[in-house]
Amino acid sequence: MPPFDELIESGKVVGLNFPVALNPALAKTIGTMMKIDYQRAMLLRIPRMDAEPKKHYRPSVFICDEYQNFATVGGDNPTGDDRFLSLSRQPRCIPIVATQSVASLKDALPNEGVKTLLQAFRSKIFFTTSDPETARYASELCGKEDRTRIGYTLSETSTNANVGWLSGRTSASKGSVAAVKQYQKQKEPVFEEKVFFDLKNAQSIVVAFDGISPQPATYCYLKPDFLPITMNWFEQERIDFDPQRLQQ
Repeated sequence: MPPFDELIESGKVVGLNFPVALNPALAKTIGTMMKIDYQRAMLLRIPRMDAEPKKHYRPSVFICDEYQNFATVGGDNPTGDDRFLSLSRQPRCIPIVATQSVASLKDALPNEGVKTLLQAFRSKIFFTTSDPETARYASELCGKEDRTRIGYTLSETSTNANVGWLSGRTSASKGSVAAVKQYQKQKEPVFEEKVFFDLKNAQSIVVAFDGISPQPATYCYLKPDFLPITMNWFEQERIDFDPQRLQQ
């Protein structure tokens, strides 16, 4: 295979076809080495771009599924993903990774390394999860907002109250009832943890960065590639995301 710098500049697509089930250790080793070699080639772009500011360098996209199997991070490791991600915009790299959960990353990496790595990704898309730690992290990342809560207090007062000996009932010569309505502002999560457990198919919550400033967390409705692009999410949901029902 030609060097990665040649493949990148010529716009080639490189993929690793090695089922993990065949040899998990070997698949992880080869995948990690390919990732490191790609990152090295991208970082070597920086001095060339500085030397040739008028030359156009094509963007390059790095896509990795099951990222927890190939992530490297931490300490004095010069090949850590956290260091590459902090510089990736300069050589025009667009990294896109997918992982099962925060817990799966913590199983593969040191705890402090996971925090450093996660903050390097500016935009995050959360799908439905059954992992409480992932839901808690996502809820905290979405932030909190002021919400107004309304409360009611009812009170009753009586004067000269007494209890009847025969009936056992209370009575009073004078009485009054008061109702108080209260408004109280308090900080609450924009998205509770439970929301991430209840996300539907092709539905997500996005915390995005537009390149200039972070955007508020919001729902995002996705379009599977096996359904017509002209269908919106609600139309897709009505057919249960089943392409065979398009004929009906």
